[in-house]
Amino acid sequence: MSERRELLIDAFNVMFAHARFGPLLRRDLETARTEFLRFVQQNRPADATRVYVVFDAHRDRGPSSDTGRQNTDYSASVHVVYARETADVWIQRRIREHADPSQLTVVTSDNAIIATVRAHGSRLLRVSQFLQLPRRRVAPGTGKSADKPEHVSRREIEEWERLFGERRDDD
Repeated sequence: MSERRELLIDAFNVMFAHARFGPLLRRDLETARTEFLRFVQQNRPADATRVYVVFDAHRDRGPSSDTGRQNTDYSASVHVVYARETADVWIQRRIREHADPSQLTVVTSDNAIIATVRAHGSRLLRVSQFLQLPRRRVAPGTGKSADKPEHVSRREIEEWERLFGERRDDD
């Protein structure tokens, strides 16, 4: 059995690239963050991936610690991290210190993070790719898929295999 995969999201990098969240960030940081977290929760990968949404703590009014403040109010599978240093530094440290960096997929377009991803054998998902992934709908408040397709298309399976490097044996 393989280790649980992790998806690390460079939150502000994604939000500023998004047509809705970018402008909202400039007007109302808290609302933008809340809506983005809801977006991630509703559109996270359907597999067992643990998702970390990493924000810069210097934009947060709350206290921070050396490792960042984690908030898991949204779901057991979506962890919110307010990085004391910067999201970039937190993500790069997570990659360097992970027992198996190949189990990490990082969503960013930041060149410094991309260099760390490549140097340690993690997977990269550029922001533009992440925003174009086929999404699953989640029933509000349940964390469960509202869409129950009869089957997943071959193209969808191949896309997830390409992104997460895992093949299903039941095909």
